[in-house]
Amino acid sequence: MTDLKPRGASLRYSHAVLALAVLHQLIGSEWMSKPWRFKEASAWQIQLYELHEWTGLAASLLLVLLIWSLWRRYGADTLARFLPWLSGVGRSALAGELRGLLGGLPRLQAPDASQTRVLAAAVEGLGVLTLLFFASTGVAMWLLEDQLELMHEIGSIHEWGALPLKLYLAGHAGMALIHEWRGEGLLRRMFRGA
Repeated sequence: MTDLKPRGASLRYSHAVLALAVLHQLIGSEWMSKPWRFKEASAWQIQLYELHEWTGLAASLLLVLLIWSLWRRYGADTLARFLPWLSGVGRSALAGELRGLLGGLPRLQAPDASQTRVLAAAVEGLGVLTLLFFASTGVAMWLLEDQLELMHEIGSIHEWGALPLKLYLAGHAGMALIHEWRGEGLLRRMFRGA
């Protein structure tokens, strides 16, 4: 389902900028203060929160542009392509690729990227869903800035996505490095458009 030909420059660069924004959000959130704790926070922690807030809003806009770019590229097939578990055909293709992947593990042989297109697209779809979760809860918090109690409740929900996002990023980046190490050139194509 996911083609291996080079993606357009706007899709490649928005992906890279979004990845940097997400890394910034994860790292900065470890030291920032939350608005309901501003009274005991340092100025630096409050500034980190404000930077987190504005970077999150910018990343949310970028996410919308990325989804729009995917929709322009794949049209009505976008959901079936990136959420294959929603259809019987997609689930069957995904199960077949997973069987191939798991079957090679005892021999430490992973299929190449051309044999895991549906799986790769499904993983990208999970990443987009995770980021949509963060964007929607983050924007809700921003809109409710004057209602600290409700903002705190949404903030608790917002934080639920941190572990799945960290696991996603580690797995996504790890697989990209494995494909690169195997000589498939995915990273080179992503950054050079070769």
